[in-house]
Amino acid sequence: MNGVTEKLRVGIIGCGKMGIQHIRAVKQMRRAELVGVSDPGIDPETMKGVLPTGVPFFKNVPDLFRSANPNVVHVVTPPASHFDLAMLALNHGAHVLVEKPFTLERTHAEEIAALAEARNLQLCAGHQLLFEYPSRVAESLLSMIGSVVHMESYFSFRPVRRSPGGGGAIGPLDQLMDILPHPVYVLLKFLRTSCRTPGSPAVDIRFLEADPSGEVIAILRLGSVIGRLVVTLNGRPVESYLRIIGTNGSLLLDFVRGSIVQLPGPGTSAIPILLNPYSEARQIAAGAVKGFFHLVAAKKKGIYPGVQELIEAFYASVLDGNTLPIPASNIVETVGVCETIGNELRRNCNQAEAISEATYRIRESELGTPDVTRGRVLVTGGTGFLGRKVAAGLRMLGYPVRIPARTIPAFSKRVPGVEYVKADLADPLPSHMMDGIRVVIHCAAETVGNKEAHERNSVLATRNILEAAAAANVGRFIHISSIAVLKSSREMRGPVDESTPLDLDNEGRGPYVWGKAESERLLGNFAKGSGVDVRIIRLGPLVDFNDYAPPGRLGREVGRLFVCMGNRREKLSVCDIETAASVIRYYVERFEESPPILNLVEPDAPSRKELFEMIKKIRPDLRPIFVPGFLVKSISPLMKLLQKILMPGKKPIDIYSAFSPENYRTDLANKVISLADPRGTRKGPTNV
Repeated sequence: MNGVTEKLRVGIIGCGKMGIQHIRAVKQMRRAELVGVSDPGIDPETMKGVLPTGVPFFKNVPDLFRSANPNVVHVVTPPASHFDLAMLALNHGAHVLVEKPFTLERTHAEEIAALAEARNLQLCAGHQLLFEYPSRVAESLLSMIGSVVHMESYFSFRPVRRSPGGGGAIGPLDQLMDILPHPVYVLLKFLRTSCRTPGSPAVDIRFLEADPSGEVIAILRLGSVIGRLVVTLNGRPVESYLRIIGTNGSLLLDFVRGSIVQLPGPGTSAIPILLNPYSEARQIAAGAVKGFFHLVAAKKKGIYPGVQELIEAFYASVLDGNTLPIPASNIVETVGVCETIGNELRRNCNQAEAISEATYRIRESELGTPDVTRGRVLVTGGTGFLGRKVAAGLRMLGYPVRIPARTIPAFSKRVPGVEYVKADLADPLPSHMMDGIRVVIHCAAETVGNKEAHERNSVLATRNILEAAAAANVGRFIHISSIAVLKSSREMRGPVDESTPLDLDNEGRGPYVWGKAESERLLGNFAKGSGVDVRIIRLGPLVDFNDYAPPGRLGREVGRLFVCMGNRREKLSVCDIETAASVIRYYVERFEESPPILNLVEPDAPSRKELFEMIKKIRPDLRPIFVPGFLVKSISPLMKLLQKILMPGKKPIDIYSAFSPENYRTDLANKVISLADPRGTRKGPTNV
């Protein structure tokens, strides 16, 4: 396909977060035209503004091939589907780029590579770190550090709570298998580049430790070069780097900052030993600044670093006959190493789960049989922070409890004695879910993501659960909301109470608050004449004084500093999880006597200083900086402008409103808390 006037006809299968990255990248390509996209799990309406005008959306993948006739296909779908879709594309005569993990099994990767070779088609994997600045520069610098003897590929990652697309909770095993290709393909690439053994020796895994909690350590050898692989979901800070050690110096490829640190020379005499730390510090600082501006530019484009460069190199191999950006043998080798590590992880996970199940069964038997005459309690969001605590407390009181969940949790995560049913509240609900239910406690809500995610997993989920309750004649519905849905005390010119109006249609408060407010509006419209008696508990910022993490309104941690956004003596209303759980249990047991609406915060609000002192007990290394409220207010417009620059297309959040304290009237909350906890056993920041 030589000739610069030719344009590739590109089809993309998969329109999730990574699929959109590929769409944006293709739109930038001079010699490629996007002719169609397909994703059976996506509403085409959500793609408006993402797809170029006139590009068709196909709900079925075969229709993409029939109608759009692409000659290049990107497969950007869940990993289990990669093999079938890649084979389908190749059989339709299309060159294929498959996102990582390329496949889950080495034999599948080999089949794809064999078919591509047999049909004279090009193949590529989504190994974009190899096309970021540090990797591109490092190859030309390897000779400078002499013979490579050792390297370490390190990847620490902040776990996500949900699978892509708003699916169920994602466990450590699945998260590790998703991110594992990145540090593996980088390590293998530079092991092969550095290996001087004749021929093409196979990589040898000399040591492997795979912990189910989210830790992988492996030692690989290729010829005379040793590579160490470390992947962690728990280690901090978040980092991604490759350190290459040679006989005449070292290189550090930093993929988080997009920089490279060069330390050439043996460094054995006094002067280099003294000067190397300064050289390293200078390069790290300069690289961090440069990398920051590159990240800002990438953020504005909406494309991860390396993705566009990878796609351009792949297209050049198709159009101009250039060398493949990633040899098929390297792709297969990466899949093979990841499969070996995955098998070890699964084996260890299965052993750990068997132990957890045995422990779970013992604890379940100790609880005894629940009293079904009291009626079952359905707790949505029962696998979450608050819902789990509520479910455990009710089960201890003898209530039969049912929890709907997108994914049935592992035994190590289950509440003993509780029934779990598989259900996505945003989809049509199974008819048996409401069998025997007397009370619904609706804790479920989206906590991350954009407006569309909150519309689905908060607003639509609330509608579905309400309709199911009404259809099953479940008359008692306890809705857990957020006190943030109300107009502010500044707007009301006085303390906020239960009669304060909702702050509706205000996306400036963020998608979470918008979704909670919309859910309350829905409740008000639906409950009339439905036969469902609704109670609403609006929680203040939720904390756990027994396992403390600071509320978002307090501020943010920056290195060894904690920036408290407000005066130290300012009171900041919060709600302890024990308080919330005890009040919800009270509502279950005394539903008719409970107030229709309750704004639940601790009656004695702690100050910002008291809340920080709680962090200090856990993190004595942290030092506070208290930013006065007037200063927060004055910089808020500038922060809005920065958000518009860094996140174009998203409505900026008012920083001052996000961090400023509220004035709440707590008479009713104090009364209900006293009734729910007559012994006064709840804790506050001063008696933890």
